[in-house]
Amino acid sequence: MMRIKLTFLSILFVIFGFAAFVSFQNAEAAGSGDFTFNIYMNEKKCQLAVWVENDKGEFIDTVYISRKTAQKGLGNRKGELDDMMGGARLSMLPVWAHRRGVDYGGGNYYPPKNKPLPDAVTSASPDAGKFVREWKPSEKLKPGKYYFYVEVNESFDDNGHHDYSWYRGQPSVVWKGEIIVGKKASAGSAATGMAKIIGHGHIAGADGSINPDVSTLTTALKLIDKAEVVYRPGK
Repeated sequence: MMRIKLTFLSILFVIFGFAAFVSFQNAEAAGSGDFTFNIYMNEKKCQLAVWVENDKGEFIDTVYISRKTAQKGLGNRKGELDDMMGGARLSMLPVWAHRRGVDYGGGNYYPPKNKPLPDAVTSASPDAGKFVREWKPSEKLKPGKYYFYVEVNESFDDNGHHDYSWYRGQPSVVWKGEIIVGKKASAGSAATGMAKIIGHGHIAGADGSINPDVSTLTTALKLIDKAEVVYRPGK
């Protein structure tokens, strides 16, 4: 009788132990959860992009992009860069455009008006104050290190170093922060990642490079007060 009890208990241990192992593995594989991006804007009506990359620099997803760029073809229309009659504003958010890496033809990485991005990732450009954007990955993220980027630009924001045309002044400013996507979370747990300025985009939007020298920028550095993400791991 004792042997039967021990055998039964052993079977239960194996079953529940395996179930716990599978549960842990699924929790670890799921990795992702919900993300809230808080961008504290000092100016209204800026062009703004928020996106996520993995630790290899691979583009994961667009969290947010201003509607004029996402759906109105601001960066992809006929005319030259500084054409007053509606040229393509290639310098608006060049880092986001090139890092996203979708060539719409002729080396232009901005969505044209006839190929708009979905409503889920866009809205009118935010007003001054706290701008909140929720993001839930379409595919579960593996545990590890990720980075979020915020790129901001404003037309007519020239200074003594950057005054290139009737609207094109200081280049876009790029912020970067870190997200650690972990294992299954305990109830109510959350983590906050803060971003900081890491450089600026190309002055004419020719590529997606980030120039770390911001010594010639003035008001462009103050378009955003701070940027953060609050990560709530999946349960």
